[in-house]
Amino acid sequence: MPNVLIYKARSLKPQTRAAVEAELRRALKDDEDVSIMAFGTEEALTGGARRRAAQKLEGNFRGNDKSSGAHPEPSIEAAASATRRRGSARPL
Repeated sequence: MPNVLIYKARSLKPQTRAAVEAELRRALKDDEDVSIMAFGTEEALTGGARRRAAQKLEGNFRGNDKSSGAHPEPSIEAAASATRRRGSARPL
């Protein structure tokens, strides 16, 4: 069974359209798309498994930062200071 359904508002049954409009607290335009999505639930991680997952995410974030060229503030300041020491920086 599909987990996502998309309808044009004009094609909804009157009772379905009324329910959606009541939830949104506004009228739908006939050409609007209405999507219905269903998600299963999963138990949240706890204890050691939660810590390991958090550490893995942190490692991924650090890796993404390195590969994207993002630098923490101190290294940017260090680079600017080194440039000023070499006399390469022009005053603004």
